[in-house]
Amino acid sequence: MILWSTVFHTLRPIASLPRLRMVAKETVDSADYRHSGRYRQSEQHSIFKITLKGEGVFRDASGEHRVTAGSGFLVEISDPDTAYYYPSDATEPWTFFYAAFDGQSATAMVRDMTARYGPVYQLAETHPALQRVMDFRGERDRAQRSVTPFQGAYAVWNLLGALAASKETSDEPRDLPLLIRKAQTKVAEHLDRNLNASELAGLLSVSREHLSRRFKEETGMTPHVYIVREKMLYACRLLKDTDLSLKEIAGRLGYCEAAHFSRTFRRVLDMTPSRFREAGSIPLG
Repeated sequence: MILWSTVFHTLRPIASLPRLRMVAKETVDSADYRHSGRYRQSEQHSIFKITLKGEGVFRDASGEHRVTAGSGFLVEISDPDTAYYYPSDATEPWTFFYAAFDGQSATAMVRDMTARYGPVYQLAETHPALQRVMDFRGERDRAQRSVTPFQGAYAVWNLLGALAASKETSDEPRDLPLLIRKAQTKVAEHLDRNLNASELAGLLSVSREHLSRRFKEETGMTPHVYIVREKMLYACRLLKDTDLSLKEIAGRLGYCEAAHFSRTFRRVLDMTPSRFREAGSIPLG
């Protein structure tokens, strides 16, 4: 049973912004209540649904998740591996609030967040981000409301930001895993070699595939890109702090030919080594 709902119409929508579509509060007490992503392929929105009382079940590829008061789930509604429903063994009605939203940026955020944090989140009913969305409730039980592109996007951003923050264990940046820190140290120790991802993995006694996957997850770049970046940063320092020739610098970085070094430098820094030595500034890294 829908206790109240508000449907939103975005005035002159901006394609790059998330769009708030609907907020609602419902209560259900029948095992007939079930929604499956495989039957909702034509729908393009995502939802965050949080339990206020009782409990529901959210299922994804990893299995079933019980969502009790204060916990909810974030899902792209057409994901065929997902479903949510009222559990057959429940002893009280399931009362929940949900926000539905869409847009390319919103979909990308949901996919990134569920890939990193999973679909289930803990959030207090009194959390300001959740209250801000709830405050969009209209004056009638079945209301419609017009919002500007930024009003709707801001509410969605705040909600998703609160969910992401709830998964962070500290206000301080998380230390990189030991494997990644060891990999970075090995790269720094072997800037004078033509080191590749396979050799780096061998130095760490792990497979190339494992190292590449973990490195990309933690740093956002592949080992190869990181190695080249570190070499070019070192080259920048040598160009500015020494009178070494390009051939000598190339040799110190493990390049057999100065031309290969120069091509790589230009691709990464968008200028030749000679031009950088004259007018460039050392990147922050």
